[in-house]
Amino acid sequence: MKLKALDILKTDNVISLSPNSKLAEATSKFKSSHDAVMVVDEGQFVGVVSPYHALMRRAYPPNTKLLNCLFSPPKLRLDTPIEEVARLMLESKVHYLPIVNEANELLGIATARRVLRRLLDAPQFRETAADLVRDKKYLQTINLNSVFEEVLRFFQITKLSKVVIVNQENNLQGIISVFDILPIFAEPKERMGFFAKGEQVGALKKYTIRHFLKTSTINVAGGVNLKEVIQLILDKEIGSVIVMKNRLQPENIITTSDLLIYLQKNG
Repeated sequence: MKLKALDILKTDNVISLSPNSKLAEATSKFKSSHDAVMVVDEGQFVGVVSPYHALMRRAYPPNTKLLNCLFSPPKLRLDTPIEEVARLMLESKVHYLPIVNEANELLGIATARRVLRRLLDAPQFRETAADLVRDKKYLQTINLNSVFEEVLRFFQITKLSKVVIVNQENNLQGIISVFDILPIFAEPKERMGFFAKGEQVGALKKYTIRHFLKTSTINVAGGVNLKEVIQLILDKEIGSVIVMKNRLQPENIITTSDLLIYLQKNG
């Protein structure tokens, strides 16, 4: 039987705020770059506030009312097919989508993690990590000794949310995500959307890659089953794993978005 949004409906601990709440309150709830806070007014769903749309693209000030920095995401119904849920998450860059009824009342949300959890035993996830990355573009990395502006340019150009950092020998040093560097855009003189045109403010030059580098990464060999990759992402509450070419060098990266893309194509 085909899975639908009803099968992944989350009704408990759904974070919602009123339109008059401030962006700073919503920001304190975010845990990843694809996160979202539901905005509800007297039971009616109004929109969401997400890091990608409110901070990365527009960089609204922390005291902005949510009503003024809303994003209108795709609204799911209980009978929306799960492959369609995955597609809409990818298109909106929001992994927490509202499920509403005909009266536009918020019934709950669908999350990318719930999508993956329900699909652990699906046939399409019996392939290996190497099978998935074989269809991806080659891994783009940044050298640890590069200037921090290269990280910003990477995110601006690729629209990806994570970048793998290596040394001169191409050995893995760690990872940086868009979410890790969001705090620098809370500084008034440096506030700028990641995808805004023009040069970054010069004061950003005080930062280095080491300021934001996460050296603790979850790595897997190419022969690991995709089911094990999903289980790691769920158990460790992370957004990606790095597929290793050998003990020291990265081959590619598998993100939650990659798994949603795989589901959409192979569902």
